[in-house]
Amino acid sequence: MPDVLAQATLPELSLIVLAFFVGLTLFNVPIGFALERLLPRRRIFDVPLAEGQYRFELVGNLVFLAVTVTTFTAVLSSGLVRFGETSLLRDGLTFFVMAAGFQVYYYFLHRAMHHRALVRFHRWHHRSHVTTPLTGQSMSFVESCAWMIGYAGMPLAMSYVAPIGFWGWAAYLVVNVGGNIVGHANVEITRSIKGIRWRSINANPFVYHALHHARWTGHYSFQSSIMDRLCGTEWKDWPALVQRVMDGRPLRSLKERAEPS
Repeated sequence: MPDVLAQATLPELSLIVLAFFVGLTLFNVPIGFALERLLPRRRIFDVPLAEGQYRFELVGNLVFLAVTVTTFTAVLSSGLVRFGETSLLRDGLTFFVMAAGFQVYYYFLHRAMHHRALVRFHRWHHRSHVTTPLTGQSMSFVESCAWMIGYAGMPLAMSYVAPIGFWGWAAYLVVNVGGNIVGHANVEITRSIKGIRWRSINANPFVYHALHHARWTGHYSFQSSIMDRLCGTEWKDWPALVQRVMDGRPLRSLKERAEPS
């Protein structure tokens, strides 16, 4: 861990963590809204937002950020995470293990959040049937805490298998947060439909997750279709709907379907 963090007092550390996560949010949210404004012909859903949606999404973001800052301040100040010497190999492995591990963890967390016993904690996020850049981090206190298991608990556990790279962890958080925020924009940025199902294993088109918010079931994966494909929860018509949006024909109903391509 960098000396500036290791030597910081608790108030100083909390301010650094606050600046990191609030900074990522303030950087990525305008990008998402800019994409919506710059690409009006790529709008995914031509459906009105819920009444007061920006307001309740903002509240959800504040809850998520409060939980995140508190968690990371506690974890970093505890000294429990075992960091190794900075190296391209260590940080690269940390990044890729985090990326793979979070995919698996989030999929099963998300499935659990749709279970009758836990769905009340997930409803805040699903109040947004049409997504915006504020949707990604709009969630309840309990769901925010569950995310922290993936964000901080997983690397903590990993560090007792082998010391992790601080910068690999930080880089993954940058990608995760940015993808989560911008990826909820109500716009499709994919440039070609060719090979899209294979490419979605690496990164989903935005339509993919937008359909989860509209349909409630299916597409539980995070930023990749791999877990949905392995577990049989992938909607078959999403490539056709991506093509429709790319052709400048937004979806005019949350129930809209297409023949699988």
